Amino acid sequence: MTATPRGSPAGIVFRRLDADPERRRAARLLPDCGLDDHDSACVWYGLCDLTATEDACLAGVAVVRSVGRATARLCGLAVAAAYRDPSLGRRLVCEVADALRASGVEELTAPPAPDRRVAALLARTGFVPCEQDQTSGAGWSQLPL
Repeated sequence: MTATPRGSPAGIVFRRLDADPERRRAARLLPDCGLDDHDSACVWYGLCDLTATEDACLAGVAVVRSVGRATARLCGLAVAAAYRDPSLGRRLVCEVADALRASGVEELTAPPAPDRRVAALLARTGFVPCEQDQTSGAGWSQLPL
């Protein structure tokens, strides 16, 4: 029997991160994400590696804030460097979108991402530029749910 390589989609599950220790571990992934404006009003989600043998089992994290009844904003997004599978970032964004859609959210917005990788991930998952108005400035993108 061969071991599942780290970063493999097998054994990685999506779930909401509600416990403070989980959020502290997740926050360590976010400093370089370029969308780092999360606060206590945000909801945290993670991709958790059930096959990890050490404490650092978070493969990815997304932080979302409700902006209105039908709109949410992506405040943080990161995939751990140890997880090389490029599909994990896409999976994380899609899982968050599905969870938000199920709760009645109709649109997910994201501020400009200074990190090219994050910007490319948002584009690959269906985010499109927002029309400039009072609620969003230049560079913002949206994902209709």
